[in-house]
Amino acid sequence: MSKWRLAVCGLAVSGAAAGMGGCGEGGSQWTGTVTDSGGIQVVTNPETGMWSPETQTEVVDELTIGRTEGDPNYQFGMIAGIDAGDDGTIFVLDMQSRTVRAYDAQGQYLRTMGGPGSGPGELSQAVIGVMIVRDTVLVADMGQQRVTRYSAAGDVIGSFPIPFTEGLAVRWLERGDGRLVQQSRIMSFPGQPQVEPKDLLLVREADGTIVDTLMTLPAGKTFTATESSMSLKFFEAEPVWTIQADGSLWYAMNSDYSIQGHAADGTLQRIVRRPFERKPVTEGDKAAWLAMLKELMTSNGAPPQAVDQMLGMTSFAPNYPAFANLMAGPDGTLWVQRIITADEAKAAGRSFNIQDTGSSTWDVFAGDGRYLGPVKLPDRFGPLRVLGDQIYGIWRDDLDVQHVKRLKVTLPIPE
Repeated sequence: MSKWRLAVCGLAVSGAAAGMGGCGEGGSQWTGTVTDSGGIQVVTNPETGMWSPETQTEVVDELTIGRTEGDPNYQFGMIAGIDAGDDGTIFVLDMQSRTVRAYDAQGQYLRTMGGPGSGPGELSQAVIGVMIVRDTVLVADMGQQRVTRYSAAGDVIGSFPIPFTEGLAVRWLERGDGRLVQQSRIMSFPGQPQVEPKDLLLVREADGTIVDTLMTLPAGKTFTATESSMSLKFFEAEPVWTIQADGSLWYAMNSDYSIQGHAADGTLQRIVRRPFERKPVTEGDKAAWLAMLKELMTSNGAPPQAVDQMLGMTSFAPNYPAFANLMAGPDGTLWVQRIITADEAKAAGRSFNIQDTGSSTWDVFAGDGRYLGPVKLPDRFGPLRVLGDQIYGIWRDDLDVQHVKRLKVTLPIPE
């Protein structure tokens, strides 16, 4: 077990020196503003947060699962999802092996479910997530347009359909009430009737029954299609969202640092803002991204013609997004991931991975929208699931081999 104590405000490079408050003397005094707009709080934050240079957050490396050689049950190819049950059992979805492997809370291998194929309980390589709901293990499989359901013991107990004609199921999260929230992208496809693009947040029971439409979001602009063509444009605006344990929801278009906080029923309660500047996409960034995309497709068995076709339909926005991702953190906090460009990663001696495009630094906000300060997680670590004060995610070693890592985070939350 490893432990770091991080002086979190020391990561903010210019705010205190510029007299903007937050990290200097009396750093616990918030210097932002809150205004009312039709009953909605608009929280405008300074560049620096409430944590002072002496403020420390504790990040404990509790567990790492994975090996580069030896027992194949501890080797991962491409992790597509991680979750944990109430008893601490850890479930890891591997896109390459098309399996879900279960480990106990200490990281000991227990069993494997799934496997390559199209029969009951079998998985394609287009799996996008694993969720644990009321002792049921669910795997979203885009390739087979279904969610496969297993018991916690590994038995196949059925599936429910997620057909493309009803929208692309691009993301899933669990709510504290045992229901799922699915982001469903409604869009046109070549050869199909044109529809108005939009993203729906659907609430589902564990058996797949849709019980509510929580929100309608603007459609993402990265992937678009018409009757005759498709295009992929990296770094275009995308809807980004996350859910707290109490069911409340944070949402934003990542082209702007303006994040909406909604109650569990979808009612808008507050808007959180912070100064930002979008970084330009350089020619070096574009070359790195195209190389990563080509390597990813080739390693997954795509023929050269398909690779060339994908590269031909790929382009780039002029700037990176305002931020990379949102995460519901411990103690009701909101975590906003900073951007790291391909050029910045190269300059820092860090490998750049198409599955890990955000910085290891996250901006942390209290539940009421006040900016607390930045926290730096371990390098090459991508969080996938937060349960209480524990963060589960993918960590890549110096050879870019994937491992499962569990961190425990303690945050000082000012009154």
